[in-house]
Amino acid sequence: MTRKGKLVRSVTTEECPWLGQNLKRGKVVHEFNGYTYGCIASGIAVSDKPDETPFYEIPHDAVEWEKA
Repeated sequence: MTRKGKLVRSVTTEECPWLGQNLKRGKVVHEFNGYTYGCIASGIAVSDKPDETPFYEIPHDAVEWEKA
């Protein structure tokens, strides 16, 4: 089971140029635990649906995880 969280701040394409669009504060994301093929640099891999691709990288400080 993957962790579910919400963005605590907006993440822009200026900050993360690999994103296709800006992500708004409050967006729900899921921690991605599948293979990332070494393409996650210093953030965390997340996806829009649990355990599904595509995944993308966001900064660690941009997400707050729900308590288990």
